[in-house]
Amino acid sequence: MAWVYKSNGEPYTGETHELVGRTFSGKTRTAASMPLVWTEEAPKPKPASSSKPKPKKKQPPKPKGATAWD
Repeated sequence: MAWVYKSNGEPYTGETHELVGRTFSGKTRTAASMPLVWTEEAPKPKPASSSKPKPKKKQPPKPKGATAWD
């Protein structure tokens, strides 16, 4: 049972405030306040990605005269 950020689901520990029926992070409303939602279960951490990004394939050269600079 914990507060989590509405946008990304990360857990939030700290003071909260309510504004127009919605709960936000921080003791008072500021530009840095973010909306929160209450969850019954603690969010599970996401597993780290084990796959490496694949390199991009090289594009074949264009034939001469195919561009405006040729």
